[in-house]
Amino acid sequence: MSLSLRLFANMTAGHTMLKVFAGFVAAIGMFGFVPLIFVAALTGLEFLIACLQAYVFTILSCIYLNDALHMH
Repeated sequence: MSLSLRLFANMTAGHTMLKVFAGFVAAIGMFGFVPLIFVAALTGLEFLIACLQAYVFTILSCIYLNDALHMH
């Protein structure tokens, strides 16, 4: 339960942030070059965070399964 809630919160925050900044690009229109670069950088950051979240999810799942199988 804790892993799913953690992943949901991180994904929702990232998508909301990208949606807000993409709205800035659309609102500025023709002069939206700087926000467009910022949105592209945030998209790269989202991919980095997604890889990190997958790694953390895998490690924590393995730890939880190990504890469930080898109770001392």
